[in-house]
Amino acid sequence: MPGVLGIDTAGPVVGAAVVSGLTMRSWSDRMPRKADGVLMGAIGDLLAWADDPDNGVGGVDLVAVSVGPGAFTGLRVGVSMALGIAFARGLLVSPVCSLMARAAMTDGERVLAVLDARKSRVYSGLYRVEDGVPEALSDPQDAAITHVMPVAPFVAVGEGAVIYGSQIEAGGGTVLSGAQRCPAVEVARLGRAFSKEARVPSEVALQYLRAPDARVPNKLGVALGVQER
Repeated sequence: MPGVLGIDTAGPVVGAAVVSGLTMRSWSDRMPRKADGVLMGAIGDLLAWADDPDNGVGGVDLVAVSVGPGAFTGLRVGVSMALGIAFARGLLVSPVCSLMARAAMTDGERVLAVLDARKSRVYSGLYRVEDGVPEALSDPQDAAITHVMPVAPFVAVGEGAVIYGSQIEAGGGTVLSGAQRCPAVEVARLGRAFSKEARVPSEVALQYLRAPDARVPNKLGVALGVQER
């Protein structure tokens, strides 16, 4: 089966992955500002690996990308790259919630996915996860960590969970901070699982919970084929 290219730039650690059945290759790194060139180079290497017939992947037939919530600039970079690749290769794009991708890292009755939203707030979502497939128990929220923690016991995952680990543990939660897969792997895997919801690049919409501090001129969004909700 051809692979899925997954791209995740919702947090400070960005990544990309190609997943084809049990075959997987990924890359991730904590990126400085204006490092989109490094990310594009890494994605190019992954695509070359997937296209190489010796690796048995057979290229990619779908692009999956985290569309939010998350850092405004990071999301723009990741989605623009995903759309450009999809346009160039004539592929559909499977949009994936960044919180769902992080929840998919672990099974549990109550899994709280958390991203740092700055200003003493988090982006969060509560899920029930079975066999790596998340079921949303709440809508994504933009609030203080103390306002989004569910009744204990629960498990918290994601970059924000590490930052607010002491508060989470004080509230009866367990923070999973080690040996987690790159979120881009989960983006790719969920993109395949929900491939029926894939769409043409021009229909992909970013999912923001908060208005950006710095506005990007509308012409940029039109050029990228990105809609905002």
